[in-house]
Amino acid sequence: METVDELLLELRNYKQKHEALFKAVFYADENRFGMMDMLISATLNRSLCLIRGFCDLLGSMNFVAAVPLLRLQIDNCMRLAAAWFVDDPHHFALEILNGTPVRKQKDRSGKLMVDKYLLGKLAEEYPWASKVYGNTSGYIHLSEKHFFNAMHIDSEKDGTVITKLSDYDEFVPEQSYVEVIEAFKAITDILLEYVYGWACTKSGTILSIPGFT
Repeated sequence: METVDELLLELRNYKQKHEALFKAVFYADENRFGMMDMLISATLNRSLCLIRGFCDLLGSMNFVAAVPLLRLQIDNCMRLAAAWFVDDPHHFALEILNGTPVRKQKDRSGKLMVDKYLLGKLAEEYPWASKVYGNTSGYIHLSEKHFFNAMHIDSEKDGTVITKLSDYDEFVPEQSYVEVIEAFKAITDILLEYVYGWACTKSGTILSIPGFT
């Protein structure tokens, strides 16, 4: 099994995929750059920033601060995917640029694209996304997740509760690190597949990009 450091390095190397896809989108259709391309650019930029923050935080043993960034990457993916549920993705992107939240926009059948709707659409193809979304949401608001990070029951000391006050993890098992990194990679893979799909649509052909063909 890969170590946490190896997995973090793999995730950091996703920067190369982001750059390759951005170039593919930018240069497609004789370098024409429309509203959808602007949305793609903003999404890729946000994704890179989230990846860096996530990796830096986990690398410094700050699980509590890192996990909410996984939740934000799911948000990133859901909102980009919404462009595929409308008749005019360019208008959809323009509305976002003008400050209209995705939740106040409607899909092609007239349904408001609130988070529950977007998550449901994502979970239709990736059922595991709902569980990851729910678990990571517990780190957005103060919840039982934070109790478990700050406290530990020592079975060798008759169930004594040990607490900590530190910005370094002491009670988070390595397996939890592995799971959140794998989840971050998985949701980012979905996000990048949407971007790849747009690059192919814009260019009018199936593009040959390492990791996507």
